[in-house]
Amino acid sequence: MTAGNRSTPLTRAESDLLQTLSARWTMHILLALHTADGSGRFGEIQEAVTGISNRVLSSRLADLEERRLVSRNVTATRPVSITYRLTDLGQQVAAALTRLREVAKSPFNA
Repeated sequence: MTAGNRSTPLTRAESDLLQTLSARWTMHILLALHTADGSGRFGEIQEAVTGISNRVLSSRLADLEERRLVSRNVTATRPVSITYRLTDLGQQVAAALTRLREVAKSPFNA
C-alpha cells in the first residue's frame, strides 16, 4: 500500500456502528423494518426474519434501540401494543443496506 492509499482510521462512532451491524440478524432486522415502511410489531419482524428466536430478536431490538437506530413505542391497550420504528439514523443505515443488497445482486458479482 502506498502512502496515498492509506485508509483513514475509523472514528469511534463508525467502529461502533460497524460492530452493531456485524451482530447476527441485525442487518436482517433493519432491512425487515425498512421494507415494512420503517415500522413493525415484534411478531411481524419475527415473521419477516425467518429463523430468529424470540430471545435473540428481543436482544437485538434492545441493542438497536440503545444505539438509537430503532425506537420503541408502547401503547397502553389490552394487550399492550409495542411498535418498533426506524429512527432517522436507522432509516439512513437501512437505506444504505438496501443499496448494498442491490450491489450484491448485480451481474458484477455473479
